[in-house]
Amino acid sequence: MCGIAGFVQYKMGNPLKPNVLKAMAESIKHRGPDDDGFYQKGPVGLCMTRLAIIDVAHGAQPISNERGTVWTVFNGEIYNHLQLRAELEKAGHRFQTQSDTEVIVHAYEEYGDEFISRLRGMFAFALWDQTFQKLIIARDHVGVKPLYYTTQDGFLIFGSEIKALLAVPTVNAAKKVDVKQILTLMTLQYVPTPDTLLKGVRKLPAGNYLVCQQGKLTVKPFWNLPNASKIAPGKKYSKADENLWVEELRNRFFASVKEQMMADVPVGAFLSGGMDSSLVVAAMTQQAKRRIKTYSVGFENEHDFNELKYSQKVSLWLKSEHRELMVNAQMLNDLIPKLVKYQDDPVIDPAVLPSFLVSLFARQEVKVVLTGEGADELFGGYHRYSFDRFHSSIQSVPDWVKDMVPFVTKYLRDPYHQAWKALNTKDLVKRHLAWSRLCLEETLQGLAGDKLLYEMEHSKVEETLETIFEKAAPYKFDHLNLMLYMDLKTWLPDDLLNKVDRTSMAASLEARVPYLDHRLVEFAYSLPSSVKLKGGVGKYILKRAAAKYIPKEIINRHKKGFAVPLGPWFKKELKPLLLDILGSDSFKKRGYFNQTRVNEIVQDHMTGRQDHHLLLYGLLLVELWHRKFVD
Repeated sequence: MCGIAGFVQYKMGNPLKPNVLKAMAESIKHRGPDDDGFYQKGPVGLCMTRLAIIDVAHGAQPISNERGTVWTVFNGEIYNHLQLRAELEKAGHRFQTQSDTEVIVHAYEEYGDEFISRLRGMFAFALWDQTFQKLIIARDHVGVKPLYYTTQDGFLIFGSEIKALLAVPTVNAAKKVDVKQILTLMTLQYVPTPDTLLKGVRKLPAGNYLVCQQGKLTVKPFWNLPNASKIAPGKKYSKADENLWVEELRNRFFASVKEQMMADVPVGAFLSGGMDSSLVVAAMTQQAKRRIKTYSVGFENEHDFNELKYSQKVSLWLKSEHRELMVNAQMLNDLIPKLVKYQDDPVIDPAVLPSFLVSLFARQEVKVVLTGEGADELFGGYHRYSFDRFHSSIQSVPDWVKDMVPFVTKYLRDPYHQAWKALNTKDLVKRHLAWSRLCLEETLQGLAGDKLLYEMEHSKVEETLETIFEKAAPYKFDHLNLMLYMDLKTWLPDDLLNKVDRTSMAASLEARVPYLDHRLVEFAYSLPSSVKLKGGVGKYILKRAAAKYIPKEIINRHKKGFAVPLGPWFKKELKPLLLDILGSDSFKKRGYFNQTRVNEIVQDHMTGRQDHHLLLYGLLLVELWHRKFVD
């Protein structure tokens, strides 16, 4: 695991100064405090900061081929590197290290650009071919590892984090906020790929690579979901079919976990007490034949938010070496302004706060953790997937009845009001947006200041989602699998995986996600919806696969997201921080938000009329982001 950055000059102009690479590496030193490395020759510069996981002693980067004509810097892990190494050695390639990184240069020599599709793992890398003056940057299949880039003055500049790009003086001097993406962030809680909050700074899409050669930049896919189903549309399947799929799911998942335990350093796991992380730990325990170190986080004096009793139950069941971290309001009061340093591509997800703290906690004992992200998006775990099945029933309700409902729902809290709006929306794009919104559209309209009101009239959010829907057309998904596909392409990489990467790497900890092995992803999308959501039960087939290994109480638990007690803490311990930031002159002068309405929302939250903690956290984060990366 590393941080990578670099540039290539593809048009004539002034070269970058030699100290630029060092500044880029320094900006992402937290991603790899063990070592750093640099390569600069002709038009290209590559750098990395290393967190040593495999071949600790000899895996330094950049790494080249035997002749020194192909160079790479790499972030992530190639889980099938031993198989690839054997193939390449048989073909005559000579390896100088045991590192998985070296596989990249030799595989490129042997297979050309097509080699990327042979990789299995989580990765972002840059490869320079000196002979053909060609730079390739690539990002893994589902976007576990991040990669950003921009072009300026004839340069392609890239890095694991946006701050690496801003370490280039000319990029930093020219940065401009993309105001419409502030609106997008406040709508979806994240900014969808390829955009960011800065104009001209882009995220490389998952499953894609960019080629820069002869003055041209081309982005190409190396992976897409295969259009193959386990059962033909409209045909029924038998119980025997289902049993075979359960066994195949179990085998594929266990194989993924086994691969992802590969390391030359201590490996542990995050254990929330939910089914997804519990099954990860169970698979680790079964295959390692030893006690696994597990880590959980709880909140002091907030019983409604604590799930420690469930993680404790799983730990006892699996006999893990369990550690718990208790978080209090004062810890978050100190952390919120500081953690924004690692959120140059911010997400409005308060879970980043305890996630960072538990990452620091785990890092005291291990260098790698396995996590449970991805199961919900593959197998239908979120409540909205279950609720959306009532859409067709709502459509059959007479209009005169539906016209009466808003008189009731307007007095309900936002989640219920929002659910009604989603269920009563026919257009698939608008319905997905209704389910996914941070807050009601009318709430955001009332909150918007002049700058955002203008952007709301020219909003591109629906167009962005429409593009993704159009790309799903060849798969002929039903509604559930279409919702899952949308989350695979947006929410998963741009929010959840963004959060996992930033919080773990800020603590110099590598987080791996075994549910997101691309072969397991392909298998999940080949299954019929009815084995994912069955009788209103989400993740049905995963629950069947897990029944053999973890307690029924954990499998049958009512799903509860990783909730953080910001609501009550904003009313008490965190109130001074919130009021100070949202009442500051800088916040008021930005012109994004209507200060009168901001004050009303704060008051509504403080009096308990409405829980606005997520919206308030979003407002706070937007201001802190500007102070750190713009002012």
